[in-house]
Amino acid sequence: MTIKLSDFFPKKSVDEPALELDDPRWSTLEGGYRGTLYDASIALKKLELADNKQTVNQIYQELWNKLHHQGDVGLASYYSVPHLVRTAKQKQIVDYNILGLVSVIEIQRHKDNPLLPNKLKPNYKKAIEDLAELAKLAMNQDWDLDLAATALTAIALAKGQVKLANAILNMDSEYTIDEFLESYS
Repeated sequence: MTIKLSDFFPKKSVDEPALELDDPRWSTLEGGYRGTLYDASIALKKLELADNKQTVNQIYQELWNKLHHQGDVGLASYYSVPHLVRTAKQKQIVDYNILGLVSVIEIQRHKDNPLLPNKLKPNYKKAIEDLAELAKLAMNQDWDLDLAATALTAIALAKGQVKLANAILNMDSEYTIDEFLESYS
């Protein structure tokens, strides 16, 4: 039996419509590693200030690693979603990172993860709808398989089709697609 320090100390609950990036409560939220706090506001602030693709990609790498892990997401993940989408819209950055990360968080939210705080629900829902708008902006780009899968996933999520979105997101390799098509042809 594994005992974690978090088993002895109750987790603080946050139920706000949003958390501004300078709110100290970010440091009390779990990310994608159960029992581990992650202050996503630091990376989100850096993302707002990033001025080149390499820096943006490095920040997204951290967010991918810290906001979800093997199907787990936490309150830091949920409170990050509106900020991620807002920043992408403002900077007109539409790529696999924004579409994929937010989609993974939303898909995993429907599994064995913490409930979305009630007061956050309207802002979070709006962010998922806006994610689909970002996916539509990607129509003007050349699509590789990753961008195609995440853009279509984002649109499905905005329409409430979580299972379909999960299926699309998992069609992330030519091999997987071929395997799927062989079983249904």
